[in-house]
Amino acid sequence: MVRRSLLVSSVVALLIGLPAAAVAEDKPRDVAIGVVTNAPPMSVLDENGTYTGLSNDILHRVAELENLKLNYQPMKFAALIPALQAGQIEMAVSGIFVTEERKRVVDFSTPYYTQGALLVAPENSKITDVASLKGKTVAAEQGSAALAVANKHAAEWGITVRVIQDVSKIQLAMKIGDVDAMIGDSGLLAYMIRTRGNPAKVKIIGDVIDPTGVAFAFPRGSNLTSVINAGMAKMKDSGELDKIKQKYQLD
Repeated sequence: MVRRSLLVSSVVALLIGLPAAAVAEDKPRDVAIGVVTNAPPMSVLDENGTYTGLSNDILHRVAELENLKLNYQPMKFAALIPALQAGQIEMAVSGIFVTEERKRVVDFSTPYYTQGALLVAPENSKITDVASLKGKTVAAEQGSAALAVANKHAAEWGITVRVIQDVSKIQLAMKIGDVDAMIGDSGLLAYMIRTRGNPAKVKIIGDVIDPTGVAFAFPRGSNLTSVINAGMAKMKDSGELDKIKQKYQLD
């Protein structure tokens, strides 16, 4: 079937006076992408069915520059890296922290943003700093880098870590008092508080913890990594990367 397709492409090329190689080069490369749909400001599926957010806006422009066709597959965050390892997707998109643990199993693009973990508690909570977390229960999203940060500091802070599937369920648990605080991506939490009117009614506890790069993830050894990096380098040189960050107040 592949040989037949190449033959047809060659015939079409000859009929219109183009080299067969030109036809092959003009065809976009299909890319299977695992994407999280509810991780603002990094990755969101809006009401029009369009993937937006910092990560997707960057990727859409890279696709234009590098002749890629993006085939999105919505997934939970915790499923992204296993899907990469299993060969089910070619690229993962959200607000993915670059960590040493993850670097052992997947490859990363050049980071396009820096964020870390952030602790928040209900506005009316008596929790005012990390010290006042002692004896409390802190929730973290399953599979997130913030969960690793919470586990790393749990003994030091004197907390119990509760793992919950996604951020919306964590917010509900905090609202009803099932957990005392949450730890999550600093970009997501700061964006929610600063630009969306703080719908969860939370306050920030302390500073950003263990800041690191945010990047796209790929299966180990994928040649797509260099393609994405090339597109982002062009965007950086043209100033487009900075403009997208400004759009989401992340500059």
